[in-house]
Amino acid sequence: MRALYAAATGLSAQQTRIDNIANNLANVSTTGFKKSREVFEDLMYQQLSVGDTSAEVTRPGQVQIGTGARVVATTRDFSAGSAQYTGDPRNLAIRGRGFFVLEAPDGTQRFTRDGDFTTNSDGELVTQGGLRVSPGIQIPPDADVQIAADGTITAVYKDDPTQPVSLGTIELVDFSNPNGLQAVGGNMYVATPESGDALPMDPEGGQVQLQQYSVESSNVDVAEELVAMIMAQRAFELTSKVMQTADETMQTVTNLKR
Repeated sequence: MRALYAAATGLSAQQTRIDNIANNLANVSTTGFKKSREVFEDLMYQQLSVGDTSAEVTRPGQVQIGTGARVVATTRDFSAGSAQYTGDPRNLAIRGRGFFVLEAPDGTQRFTRDGDFTTNSDGELVTQGGLRVSPGIQIPPDADVQIAADGTITAVYKDDPTQPVSLGTIELVDFSNPNGLQAVGGNMYVATPESGDALPMDPEGGQVQLQQYSVESSNVDVAEELVAMIMAQRAFELTSKVMQTADETMQTVTNLKR
């Protein structure tokens, strides 16, 4: 019976691993997507007493039987993906650490690596989903927009190209523990007690590195995910074979009693 329960936990853990790999592969073309991996841990052990347990005898080892495994967490790989040129001056790719700050309709902040921005009817810089990019910058339609690596946005008007006008600075933040961020879909995250509060990045200190006319591609490696999927499939098959063997053993024991 112990083998059946242990194998069942292994099947559940490998199924979770396959589900996570499927999500990584599904988002291979998602702008700014960060792949995740599973963290496994073993479950409680049963201590078996064998032989003499008197105080005069000290055994060098113990007899312990494990009860299976489980997925205890999934961790995200926030390494930067490659920059993909789009030609749109409103598009931005973050080179290195950091997140764009978005303003949700309920007044809360969301964070993203997806710099595929556009403008709404008011000329405000927004995401494709319509959330405004902090700190709320209006892009004039009749000007050439230039975004520096430090996030400074300037507009150059055709009738006066020698006098660029400052529009503001893109706000970027970082977290002491990005893995603590909670993904909420739409290429966005929200802060949690585990991630800590958002820490403003200093443009003047060189912390902010933006690339205009580009967006950040997903950091999913298809070949790596396919190898992981094959390994997960084989582990699932082997674990199911353990269940079959345990069932056959129990059947043999049952037949011996007849």
